[in-house]
Amino acid sequence: MKAIIYSLILSMLCISYDKKSFANNILIPKIGDSSSRFMSISQERKLGDIIYSQILGSFNLINDPIITSYIQMLGNRLLMADNSSSIKYRFLVANDPSINAFVTPGGVVVINAGVILKTSSEAELASVLAHEIAHVKARHLSRMHEASSKVDVTTALTIIANVVAGMYSTEALGKTLMTTQGIKAQRQITFIREHEREADRLAINILAKANINPKAMSGFFKTLLKENNESNALEFLRTHPLSKNRVIETENLASKYKGNFTNDSFSYQFVSARVSINNLDTRKFVKDYIYKSEEIYESPSKAVDFYAYGLALIKEKKYEKSIFVLKHLLNFLNTKEQLYIIKNYISIALSEAYLQNNNKEEALLILEDLNNIYPTDSSILYFLSNAYIKNKEYKKVVDMLVPYVIEHRDHRLVIKISEAAYKLKEKSLGHEYRADYLKLLGSFNSSIKFYKLALKYNMKGKTIDERILSKIKDIERLQETKEIL
Repeated sequence: MKAIIYSLILSMLCISYDKKSFANNILIPKIGDSSSRFMSISQERKLGDIIYSQILGSFNLINDPIITSYIQMLGNRLLMADNSSSIKYRFLVANDPSINAFVTPGGVVVINAGVILKTSSEAELASVLAHEIAHVKARHLSRMHEASSKVDVTTALTIIANVVAGMYSTEALGKTLMTTQGIKAQRQITFIREHEREADRLAINILAKANINPKAMSGFFKTLLKENNESNALEFLRTHPLSKNRVIETENLASKYKGNFTNDSFSYQFVSARVSINNLDTRKFVKDYIYKSEEIYESPSKAVDFYAYGLALIKEKKYEKSIFVLKHLLNFLNTKEQLYIIKNYISIALSEAYLQNNNKEEALLILEDLNNIYPTDSSILYFLSNAYIKNKEYKKVVDMLVPYVIEHRDHRLVIKISEAAYKLKEKSLGHEYRADYLKLLGSFNSSIKFYKLALKYNMKGKTIDERILSKIKDIERLQETKEIL
């Protein structure tokens, strides 16, 4: 059983380390009749936690909380509508312009930034997420017992030894993922195309339940087929094989669902713009873009273009111009109730421009107002923390974030606490939250080192010592294979 589970870990991770794509050759194994004998739901949950931390610590991900929060929100919408999952899903975005997506055991869904850029609507993006959710729902990833028999003993032992080592050291895992043994094992797994069709069927049903246009899946497939015919270079089609028959099947199936489905949202359009700026030559964009402020009154859709322009100006350090553009956009939005939902995106961008322009008071005014309205929004907390740190208000960071991260273990906020604590000369607290951060990223050995430093510098008594010692024991349990499985 352990060999199967370790092979699963490696098969999902080894393909992802070449930085061209996180899912270059992901293969879905043949479905069996009794997958629970090989991996229970409980084991899959634990495995998902381990894989999630390793991906956070090892892969080139987009950490922009606006982008990641939106993807998680869209994924949660699908899951809530389906209401059948016993797995905790996490949705991540790889900083990769190619078009691909994959899911691991335990429900860690990774989509490349290229997927967001290539989809033309929220419904198309949701169809990709729903497809990956469907693979886990159908337990495709845990049914590897037939394929595992094709991996020779030497390769299997190498996988087991090195993945266990990787649980103790992210660096060791990185070396493992690049070994020829791992690649050999991955290539020996047989891909069964029927799993893709089954995932399509389940995904279309999930989309319809979430009141999202199920026809968007076939629409996105058509776009991919057209592009592949022109360039023959889409990685997505190597990992999710498409044919005209499959497109027709999904189209016919989707047509059976009737309803007033949603197709797009302003949130999707603004997040897509934010992703595009990350992958754009902003210098050329700023130079070529013709800004006419009055156009937005004639065409409200220009709001997305103006937002992208404002972000590009920030990236090019043209802060005064960015402030002008974004303030004008906010003033327009105040007159359009239907666009109010994306006001936060512009407000945060405006605060970024103010902060970079060293106008900390204006940035804090915007962010504190947002925080009063949305006190548990992780994106607002992240940008407000940055502003407090830049304004040397370190205690506010600690007081604001410590209660939040007890329940929401957001690694981006945990490291902010550590950063602020060090500035306050609270070494023990800084070391403790640095250790928490490293634990969340799967760097267990390094995490233990910082917990021990936190113990060394703790001057606040036995209660803190006991808390830190408890965290060390938690890591030691994670490092014990039989506890994980």
